[in-house]
Amino acid sequence: MIRWRIYYSGGVTFDSSQGSPDDAPAFGVQVILQFGDRDRRRESISNADYYVYTPSGFWVGSDLMGVIDRLANRVPFSGLLVGRWDPRDEFLEILRTSEQDPDFPQVRT
Repeated sequence: MIRWRIYYSGGVTFDSSQGSPDDAPAFGVQVILQFGDRDRRRESISNADYYVYTPSGFWVGSDLMGVIDRLANRVPFSGLLVGRWDPRDEFLEILRTSEQDPDFPQVRT
């Protein structure tokens, strides 16, 4: 089962069936879909400068100081990705695509 999917500028995607967080293309992230911890429902994260994959198995958004804090305090993470600010209409189209993705289940089974 796919655990997460990343949506990039230009419509490209990468998900957990294709590789590890470290294998994901680093630049141009728009939206990440993943399953929530408590309710097992799908959730999206977006509008971050950076994204990191935590040892607990979740992507989190961050700004530069958050990444520096993780590095300075040796907080473990993998898969450092960089977000991109695209024109609003392009971002909204990618967001809609992620919300309507039939290949990413609404609930983790």
